[in-house]
Amino acid sequence: MTQENKIQAALNMIDGYDWYWRMADDWRYDRAKVGMRKFVELVSTIENSNIRTALRNLWTLKFEETRGFKNTDITAKRNEYMAVLAA
Repeated sequence: MTQENKIQAALNMIDGYDWYWRMADDWRYDRAKVGMRKFVELVSTIENSNIRTALRNLWTLKFEETRGFKNTDITAKRNEYMAVLAA
Protein backbone atom coordinates (compact mmCIF):
# COMPACT_ATOMS: atom_id res chain seq x y z
CA MET A 1 0.00 0.00 0.00
CA THR A 2 1.41 3.37 -0.95
CA GLN A 3 1.71 6.23 1.50
CA GLU A 4 -1.11 8.11 -0.27
CA ASN A 5 -3.36 5.06 0.05
CA LYS A 6 -2.50 4.74 3.74
CA ILE A 7 -3.32 8.40 4.32
CA GLN A 8 -6.65 8.06 2.53
CA ALA A 9 -7.46 4.87 4.43
CA ALA A 10 -6.67 6.60 7.74
CA LEU A 11 -8.89 9.57 6.83
CA ASN A 12 -11.68 7.16 5.91
CA MET A 13 -11.24 5.45 9.27
CA ILE A 14 -11.59 8.78 11.05
CA ASP A 15 -14.75 9.60 9.11
CA GLY A 16 -16.22 6.13 9.51
CA TYR A 17 -15.41 5.64 13.18
CA ASP A 18 -18.31 5.28 15.62
CA TRP A 19 -17.56 8.31 17.78
CA TYR A 20 -20.77 7.84 19.74
CA TRP A 21 -20.05 4.27 20.88
CA ARG A 22 -20.01 5.33 24.51
CA MET A 23 -23.76 5.95 24.38
CA ALA A 24 -24.57 2.40 23.28
CA ASP A 25 -24.27 -1.24 24.21
CA ASP A 26 -21.13 -3.26 24.83
CA TRP A 27 -20.85 -4.55 21.27
CA ARG A 28 -20.29 -1.00 19.98
CA TYR A 29 -17.57 -0.50 22.58
CA ASP A 30 -15.79 -3.66 21.42
CA ARG A 31 -16.12 -2.62 17.78
CA ALA A 32 -14.80 0.86 18.62
CA LYS A 33 -11.72 -0.61 20.32
CA VAL A 34 -11.01 -2.72 17.24
CA GLY A 35 -11.42 0.32 14.98
CA MET A 36 -9.08 2.37 17.15
CA ARG A 37 -6.44 -0.36 17.09
CA LYS A 38 -6.66 -0.65 13.30
CA PHE A 39 -6.17 3.10 12.99
CA VAL A 40 -3.11 3.02 15.26
CA GLU A 41 -1.64 0.07 13.38
CA LEU A 42 -2.18 1.71 10.00
CA VAL A 43 -0.75 5.08 11.05
CA SER A 44 2.31 3.43 12.58
CA THR A 45 3.21 2.00 9.15
CA ILE A 46 3.59 5.49 7.67
CA GLU A 47 7.25 6.47 7.52
CA ASN A 48 6.87 10.26 7.64
CA SER A 49 6.58 11.38 11.27
CA ASN A 50 4.89 14.67 10.35
CA ILE A 51 2.12 12.78 8.56
CA ARG A 52 1.74 10.36 11.46
CA THR A 53 1.41 13.27 13.86
CA ALA A 54 -1.08 15.09 11.62
CA LEU A 55 -3.29 11.99 11.37
CA ARG A 56 -3.19 11.44 15.11
CA ASN A 57 -4.05 15.09 15.67
CA LEU A 58 -6.98 14.79 13.24
CA TRP A 59 -8.21 11.79 15.23
CA THR A 60 -8.01 13.78 18.47
CA LEU A 61 -9.66 16.80 16.87
CA LYS A 62 -12.58 14.66 15.69
CA PHE A 63 -12.90 13.24 19.20
CA GLU A 64 -13.01 16.75 20.65
CA GLU A 65 -15.70 17.75 18.15
CA THR A 66 -17.92 14.82 19.08
CA ARG A 67 -17.46 15.47 22.78
CA GLY A 68 -18.64 19.03 22.31
CA PHE A 69 -15.42 20.77 23.28
CA LYS A 70 -15.70 24.48 22.65
CA ASN A 71 -12.66 25.01 20.49
CA THR A 72 -13.01 28.05 18.27
CA ASP A 73 -10.12 27.17 16.00
CA ILE A 74 -11.14 23.62 15.03
CA THR A 75 -11.39 24.56 11.36
CA ALA A 76 -8.00 26.26 11.41
CA LYS A 77 -6.41 23.26 13.09
CA ARG A 78 -8.03 20.84 10.65
CA ASN A 79 -6.77 22.91 7.73
CA GLU A 80 -3.28 22.96 9.23
CA TYR A 81 -3.21 19.16 9.63
CA MET A 82 -4.67 18.58 6.16
CA ALA A 83 -1.98 20.86 4.68
CA VAL A 84 0.67 18.59 6.20
CA LEU A 85 -0.99 15.60 4.53
CA ALA A 86 -1.19 17.37 1.18
CA ALA A 87 2.49 18.36 1.17
